[in-house]
Amino acid sequence: MYHMHHIVPRHAGGTDDPSNLIKLAVDEHADAHKKLYEQHGRWQDKVAWLSLSKQINTDEIRRMLASEANKGPRSGRRLEATIENGKKGNEAWNGCKHTEESKAKISKANKKYWGDLKVRPWQYKATYIVDGLEWVGVRDITKAYNVSRQTVRNRCKSDKFPNWEQVKSYDKH
Repeated sequence: MYHMHHIVPRHAGGTDDPSNLIKLAVDEHADAHKKLYEQHGRWQDKVAWLSLSKQINTDEIRRMLASEANKGPRSGRRLEATIENGKKGNEAWNGCKHTEESKAKISKANKKYWGDLKVRPWQYKATYIVDGLEWVGVRDITKAYNVSRQTVRNRCKSDKFPNWEQVKSYDKH
C-alpha cells in the first residue's frame, strides 16, 4: 500500500502540485513525517508520524489535534486560516434562511428549556453593583455606561474594575 506524501506539508505551506508529491510506502511515509518533526518540531508532523506508525489510536489522534490546534495565540498562517474558514462559513450561509421546519424545531427546543418565558432572564433578573449603585439586569447598565452586555460581564469578572460586581445571578435550574 502506498501513500502520496507532501514533500513540503500543506500545514507548512506546501501545495498539491505534482512536483510537491511523492509516492511512499506507509512505513516510509511515517519515517518522512518523523524526520520532518525532528527537523522542524511541528506538532502536525508528530501526529502524522505517530498515527502512520500505529503508535497512537484514533482517540489519541483526536485528543492531540484538539489540544495542539488550540494552543497559543492565533497569528500568521493560523490567523489567516481562521479568517478564511470564517469567510467560507459565511459564504456558505449567505442568502440562506432557516426553513419553517427548522424554525419550529428551534422554537420547540427553546420553549422546552425556558418554558413560557418571553424575556431573557439573565439580562433582566441578575443583580449588579456598579459604582455603588444597585442595578437589576444589564439593560440599564449598558445604556447608562454605553457598553455592551459582554463588557458588563467582563468588567464584573475583572480585578481592574473593583466597583463592578454581579452580586446575584439568575439560574433557571
